[in-house]
Amino acid sequence: MRGIQSWGSIHQKGHVMSKRENEASKFRPSDRPLNEYEQEQKALRKNLERLKAERLAREIAKSKDC
Repeated sequence: MRGIQSWGSIHQKGHVMSKRENEASKFRPSDRPLNEYEQEQKALRKNLERLKAERLAREIAKSKDC
């Protein structure tokens, strides 16, 4: 995995950040609104987490009945 550095190695004393590294460190996803795809993905993830919680609750209830 040449070319990939861990977060800590990029920010070592004496390291000069490349333009790409500098721009990447400024990026914060919360600074921009979500596009349609990201909104759909967020809703999908939330729904999957809800379904998983419901399934686990049913499994626990079923195991207590036995």
